[in-house]
Amino acid sequence: MTYEIKRIDVWSVVKITFILYGIFGLIFGLFYALLLTFVGGILSQFGGDFGQISGFFTGAVGILMAFFIALFYAVIGAIFTAIFVWLYNVLAKFAGGIRFNLEGEKIAAPAPAEKPESDSEGMLGKYKYE
Repeated sequence: MTYEIKRIDVWSVVKITFILYGIFGLIFGLFYALLLTFVGGILSQFGGDFGQISGFFTGAVGILMAFFIALFYAVIGAIFTAIFVWLYNVLAKFAGGIRFNLEGEKIAAPAPAEKPESDSEGMLGKYKYE
């Protein structure tokens, strides 16, 4: 069977991409925080006040940047996704949507189990309606 995607709901796509970009941004941000903390450790080895202050500062900034990067990725990714989905919807009206084929085997639905009449319950309990 051939189907065509003529319209995509923007909000449903934006919600998922916001979460996905947030997760990827957090992973990248944690890597960045680890890198900055490592650099801060190296800087703190250079004696004096500058080394200690810069080492602490880069470590703290690295941890804060992990959350900032996650939020930044999520927001920017969601905005661009919303723009692209909106553009797809506009262009699909004129050029047609994306066509795809679905194949599959038909599966027979199981027959619903029937309750004996004595077990059926109505609003009044186990009484027969007339």
